[in-house]
Amino acid sequence: MDQMQQDASERFVDKLMAHFVPLWPAQVKELGAGYRAWIEGGVRTAKGYGIDTQQLSARFINLWFVWGRDFENRFGFEWAKEIVTAEKRNAAVKIHQLSYRTRVELEARENEQNEMRMVA
Repeated sequence: MDQMQQDASERFVDKLMAHFVPLWPAQVKELGAGYRAWIEGGVRTAKGYGIDTQQLSARFINLWFVWGRDFENRFGFEWAKEIVTAEKRNAAVKIHQLSYRTRVELEARENEQNEMRMVA
């Protein structure tokens, strides 16, 4: 049984690796030989937050591509840590809230950059 779970886990990692190559080519290239370990780390981290379906794990790892590995543990991302560690939120709600807040944060950054260009 353990071997079957291991095989399924490896197939899932392979699937994720193939999925993200065309979406994040520069980041994948930068990761180089560490790409598999990076994806495996994302799967483990997501699972530790109760995000354990394949689809939701993939969305969580996508956010690592946006913000960087372990972004939820870095200064300035306290909002993310609060979301992923909330015990009463289910996995789908956590991912939805992370994705929504990411969109808000990226829009705010874009607006700040536009304002800076207008001033310059």
